[in-house]
Amino acid sequence: MRNMNSAHRRSQTIVSSGRLRGLAGILALLAVSIPAQAACTASPALEARLKASPSSDSYAAVGNWFAEHKQFNCAAASFSSAFKLKPTAAPLAYLWGLSLSSAGHDEQAAAPLHQAIQLEPTDIRPHLLLASVLVRMKKNAEAEWRAALAIDPDSEQALDGLAQELLAQKDYTAVIALLDKPGSTRVRTPQQSLNLGTAYAGTAQLDAATKVLREGLNNDPDSLPIANQLALVLMLHGREQEAFAVLDLALEKHPGDQATQLLYLRTQVSSHSEKATDLAHKLLAASPDQWEVLYLNAVLEAQEADFQNARAHLERSITLHPDYADSHAALGNILAKQNDLPAAKAHLEKAIALGDNNFEIAYDLSKVLQRMGDKEGAQQKLQIYQQLKKAHTDRVQAAGKAEEADQASAAGNPAQAASLYRVAIESDPNEPILYYKLSRALDKLKDIAGEVAALQKAIQLKPNYAEAQNQLGYLAARKGDLAQAESYFRAAIHASASYVSAWINLSATLASEAKMPEAKEAVGRALEIDPDNAEARSLSQALANANSTQ
Repeated sequence: MRNMNSAHRRSQTIVSSGRLRGLAGILALLAVSIPAQAACTASPALEARLKASPSSDSYAAVGNWFAEHKQFNCAAASFSSAFKLKPTAAPLAYLWGLSLSSAGHDEQAAAPLHQAIQLEPTDIRPHLLLASVLVRMKKNAEAEWRAALAIDPDSEQALDGLAQELLAQKDYTAVIALLDKPGSTRVRTPQQSLNLGTAYAGTAQLDAATKVLREGLNNDPDSLPIANQLALVLMLHGREQEAFAVLDLALEKHPGDQATQLLYLRTQVSSHSEKATDLAHKLLAASPDQWEVLYLNAVLEAQEADFQNARAHLERSITLHPDYADSHAALGNILAKQNDLPAAKAHLEKAIALGDNNFEIAYDLSKVLQRMGDKEGAQQKLQIYQQLKKAHTDRVQAAGKAEEADQASAAGNPAQAASLYRVAIESDPNEPILYYKLSRALDKLKDIAGEVAALQKAIQLKPNYAEAQNQLGYLAARKGDLAQAESYFRAAIHASASYVSAWINLSATLASEAKMPEAKEAVGRALEIDPDNAEARSLSQALANANSTQ
């Protein structure tokens, strides 16, 4: 077993592009069903050439002419005719698909693009275009993005496209593995910096997120998306003044950008800045019908006991955007202060129905019910409030101890880290990541029994915890239980089908079980996902050598 403790690199399901059954028939149907423009007439010279010699080259020349003149339906019809006459020409299939896509017919474009890939799998263009087509069709495009990266590992379009797909799936670890490879000399584009910073923030690695986003902003000072994301990360980090400085600079460069202005106002309101009221009034004058501007103005007005204006602004905000729980909660509290108790109750209950599980809203509702004479309902809500408040306090305490434990672990003190993780678990016993982190500390202490118990608890709480499954597989393999190891590695892959480390470990285990065809297939999947992975390449070569000596 090779390096089963290597850093985890994850992503979501890989879907093989494969060969389409009956593709020739599909292409033939497409050739006669392309939506054509009213008249497809090229230049007189090309029309004469086509009439004199209706060859594949002639149709291709006409297709290029239509494409240059942005008559994409006509171009698609011409390229389909050219490809029908020369069905082994991959560029013609690609141009046919490109024309269909340019004309807005993405579903029809997919088949000729698949054909182009089959005829010339090393041409990156049809992979990139097919991936874009699948994205627009709201289908999984990961296989095509990865196929493009196998051809050109530095393709900006493929890196950006794959990262966006993984971010949408909240597979942050896979994005980090994709964009932050050790030793890479690649200079990140602004989009890659944004995607990587977002991924680090998604895994609560705020220092790493800040570093990546600052580097990205230094390389591209005019990037509003990077500036806004950096400000958000800094706010999460409790560094409000730095966040304000970033947004001040961004607004100096882009004074009219509403999204950045709104973000700035949000941060000002949450930090109780003295500048918040002036900025809120300015944005309200500029955008009187923007629901969040109305809501934030109402929050500030309520703090100043200006309940009449706050109520009016909240009612208008809810009319424009009725599904924002915080607006209903704020309006419910204002209505309670104005003694409109039935309406207050309705809005507080609506906020809870929309997902507001803050303990404070349960308390506010209990007080309203008590004033309405519903003592039993008030008591029930008060009990819920007490439960939610305790759970919140426990989570805060657990997070604090977990942060101390993370620092101890980073400082090379696994014993202290394990002790602190156990304290955190006492406060928050249903958080699987705490058990996984405890297992990592116990691994360094050589407490195998404790490590296994912590990993099993993590999986009990989160059955698809791929990292925990992979580590249990490693431990099983180390003690010689290959069947159990194989089971755990397969569970890890089931949870995250692009988990390269698990594929490598599964391949090594299968080889140890003398299941060579399956071992080769597993390491092949690892290389499909990450063609540059040194461990996978080494294992693949070892399996090939072993096969040649048999």
